[in-house]
Amino acid sequence: MPIILGIDPGTNITGFGIIELSNNKIKYIFHSIIKTGLKNKYTTKLATINEETEKIINTFKPNHVAIESVFFSVNAGTAIKLGQARGAAICACSRFGLEIFEYSPRRVKMIVTDSGASDKLQLQKKVKNMLKIRRKLEIDASDALGVAICHSITIRDNDKKIESI
Repeated sequence: MPIILGIDPGTNITGFGIIELSNNKIKYIFHSIIKTGLKNKYTTKLATINEETEKIINTFKPNHVAIESVFFSVNAGTAIKLGQARGAAICACSRFGLEIFEYSPRRVKMIVTDSGASDKLQLQKKVKNMLKIRRKLEIDASDALGVAICHSITIRDNDKKIESI
């Protein structure tokens, strides 16, 4: 019964979602976002992402981590910063020896909503319905839960090849 931590990394807001795959059923456990502070130094933001990821791992003890891959942005600087935010989260996961799986935003949308062209609101609605979440679900947290759901479905459907990073 894997417990899966989904991460939607961002330099200003990072989303986290925890689900459990048990008897081929996906069970919601937790979600949150961290705001790193718009006016904080960039290195402080990376440290915050790393520390908060570590806290979530200590609290929920996931077996797997699914993280959203870097999208290719028109702005190279934005893509580099996003990659560094991912690195801060991945580093925390690696210290715990967790296996890390990477999924593109398009793949997550395709697996969760059946359309790779879904927008963030469509993904959020589908995630809320699938996990029966009634309370507020921020976009970044729904993206993180979507990545975790994508991984759980990929595990469940053994015919799909998954690759860890």
